[in-house]
Amino acid sequence: MLSLLETFSLDFGPMRLFGYVTTRTVAAAVTAFVLMLVVMPPLIRWLKRMKFGESGAKGDGAVVVDAAREGKKGTPTMGGLGLVGCIVVAAILWCDPTEWRTWLLITGMLGFAVVGFLDDRAKIFKGAKGTPLWAKLAIQLGVAAICGIGLYLINLDDARQLLPENHPAGWPVEWYKKMLGGNEYTVRLAQHQIAFPLIPVQYAVGVGAFLILWVVFVMTSCANGVNFTDGMDGLAAGTMFIAALAFMVIAYVTSRVDTADYLKVLYVSGGQEVAVFCAAIAGACLGFLWFNCQPAEVFMGDTGSQALGGTLGLVALNTKQEFLIVLVGFVFVIEAASVAIQIISFRCFGGRRVFLCAPIHHHFQMQGVPESKIVLRFWIVAALAALLALATLKLH
Repeated sequence: MLSLLETFSLDFGPMRLFGYVTTRTVAAAVTAFVLMLVVMPPLIRWLKRMKFGESGAKGDGAVVVDAAREGKKGTPTMGGLGLVGCIVVAAILWCDPTEWRTWLLITGMLGFAVVGFLDDRAKIFKGAKGTPLWAKLAIQLGVAAICGIGLYLINLDDARQLLPENHPAGWPVEWYKKMLGGNEYTVRLAQHQIAFPLIPVQYAVGVGAFLILWVVFVMTSCANGVNFTDGMDGLAAGTMFIAALAFMVIAYVTSRVDTADYLKVLYVSGGQEVAVFCAAIAGACLGFLWFNCQPAEVFMGDTGSQALGGTLGLVALNTKQEFLIVLVGFVFVIEAASVAIQIISFRCFGGRRVFLCAPIHHHFQMQGVPESKIVLRFWIVAALAALLALATLKLH
């Protein structure tokens, strides 16, 4: 199974290097980064010409936050169009086109990008707060359900192709054996299970078709978590860069029978393409930061944040490490949690607020902490949490 560019390299000696997953991973990241540097300047000019810019202060009582928003009024938004486009192009070039997980990830990203695009469009042209909540949620659930069905069918196909001739005698039905480097490894094949951190792989719970509902929950939660985080220059893009790198490593180790056996995690057939896709996300986010660092020349808008968030959830689902999102995406989790806590407190306790302003990055902004310092500190927290997540892979 070969990537699109790999097929052209087989007869050119040193070019065979592109047959290695690690090489394709680096190539995907570099490709996405370079494409961003090429695509974003003309896209920013086009967005300015079309007047697709931030509307400024919302007048919701958060004086400091409103002042910051007013200072960014007119800055082009919907930069997520370039972000998503570059990721998809890099993925098509370097991921294996015969591996269904490649197309599942592309479908999920484009689907959630459409959700965000509709929201951005409503904010720009209708002067409203965006697409009505019920409509946005309905589209999110629909896209996530399609991805859930796709993941369910991919897992069924993996079992049909791999297990009949490679099932070790005397082992439960989901176990798979494979020779690699002269050694035989026996691992549990990822199908419709939910695996828990710190618990041995044999205790992963099979959920059958309920996996589809689990996919819907994880993807919509991640999409909204990243969307809440996209409120300061470089915050969402930098944090997503860290998360993508972490899941790139996770996807790679779960795609190999030797490391899956050593770490006692579910083995994901085709997971190496998820690693390549994560590298494309990381490269594109790094390229976006080139234009989004303070003061930002462009914002990703909901087009980018919804696409990245939904894809992050789908990546975690494909690696069977969904619960690690709590650590890998720790910043996204606390941002979403701060909004939920604020809403519950306000509605259930007579208008009482826990935070000065939610999401939580605005709470620190209201306290007078400079935006650049908040962003950098959130990046540090994200990096430390991601490292902790990687460390837990061996703790069973």
